[in-house]
Amino acid sequence: MTIRGLIFSAIVLAIVLLVGSRAALWYGRSIFAEPDVEVAQSVTGALNAERIVLVFAHPDDEITATELISRAVEEGAFVATVTATRGEAGTQYPEIVAQEHLGVVREGELRRHGFALGLDAQVVLGLPDGGVAEAVSEAQLTARVLEELVRLQPDAVVGFHPPSGVSLHPDHMAMGRAALAATQAYARQRGEAVTLAYTLVSRPGTLRFGGERYARVADLQPDPDFALTVDASLKTRAWRIHASQADYLRETTGVPAWLLYRLWTQEYYAVRIIEP
Repeated sequence: MTIRGLIFSAIVLAIVLLVGSRAALWYGRSIFAEPDVEVAQSVTGALNAERIVLVFAHPDDEITATELISRAVEEGAFVATVTATRGEAGTQYPEIVAQEHLGVVREGELRRHGFALGLDAQVVLGLPDGGVAEAVSEAQLTARVLEELVRLQPDAVVGFHPPSGVSLHPDHMAMGRAALAATQAYARQRGEAVTLAYTLVSRPGTLRFGGERYARVADLQPDPDFALTVDASLKTRAWRIHASQADYLRETTGVPAWLLYRLWTQEYYAVRIIEP
């Protein structure tokens, strides 16, 4: 074969590989995509809010909403997080510190990530990891979240869907219930409607790859009202900052973060309007 022929063959092979990889990427993304969900261009518009508070259970839960947080900050909104625990009972992926110091480390990771995202405020309630519902009554937990909502004065609250909690984690579900009840009380106190948004998983993806537990999550979740197209670099940066959890996805799913977020390219949210 002539040199020109070799060059042509190499070009054809490169094109075939490129087309094949793009086709594979398109197919992989289609596996995770929720069909017929509106892609929002503005977070403040989708939530009708200029002040947003996200209510979660553990350090790293905010990774579920990195795109929402980043966009809201870019749009000039006030954005804060309320996190129930320091994550002291978590498993380390990889092990980077003596377990008795994990809570200190994970709270530091949370605060460092919040700083990187540009959060205006971060609150950690200091409740026991893995025992939120047992540590305080539901009324007490609601009152604690309500106290922060009154102080921070959000127009929108973002948190976990109470029956599914993204992963059926009891702490997630307890904080979802508390966020709902506190938002209802807060709307009554201020005499104005408040947007409540639930962060959701990709049902198509979790049904295929999540096993029995995530099939249950997908079954319990409401339909998403809007999606945000994700900047994958925000997700991978988040896992690097949460160094004690950096290998969590690879160890628990077999898929590294850099690959997962090439396929799972949207965040999904369901919205409720909480009237006074």
